[in-house]
Amino acid sequence: MKDFIRDFAVCPVCQKEFSFDKVASTSIKISSYDLDLKPEYRDINVSLYSLITCPNCYFTFLEKDKDYIYEYLTSQNTEKVKLFLNKINKLSLPEVDNFSSKTHEFYQVQLMLAANIYAILGLLSEVIKILIKFAWYYREQNEEEKELGILYYCGKIIEKNYQTFSEEDYIFSLFYLGYINYRLNNKKEAANLFDYLLKNYNNPTNPYLKAAKFLRGELK
Repeated sequence: MKDFIRDFAVCPVCQKEFSFDKVASTSIKISSYDLDLKPEYRDINVSLYSLITCPNCYFTFLEKDKDYIYEYLTSQNTEKVKLFLNKINKLSLPEVDNFSSKTHEFYQVQLMLAANIYAILGLLSEVIKILIKFAWYYREQNEEEKELGILYYCGKIIEKNYQTFSEEDYIFSLFYLGYINYRLNNKKEAANLFDYLLKNYNNPTNPYLKAAKFLRGELK
């Protein structure tokens, strides 16, 4: 049974079609989760293949968005995206690789590109999720200082924007704001955020509320 499936996408900016590999569902195997619900994958690091990049213009987006990313593009923000992509020194970047051979070096570039592009599109809840993946990347590289730097920056974005999010993303964002404060040793603020979530939301199946309950217990 194959670990990867070949798929195709059309870049919404330059309209070029390109192929990429995605992990077969049968090959997604999780052994455990960290305190912030970062999955620890067995065999294949699925996160590495969550982003795809147009080989022609370097437009980078989440693979899960490939069928409707164009819906977020307007004439105005498309021009802003093109301006951003035109400013990139592509000669200094690794060669685009959307296949099973993708390196961690190129994935790091994809994270940077995607965070900027989703910010231009005004999709700030997705920016937060991409930055969390960026923090996870540095955790896997054992670069804690850089991980905490990304988390700190992510927290500032959450503080400024979480009230505009849907309920699902609101819970997600406040959980991570609590976790970020927990990691930065702001234990009182972390406890207050977890208490707020647990007091105002009662959904035993929500993984972020379950994780908030566990972390709140760690703060006693």
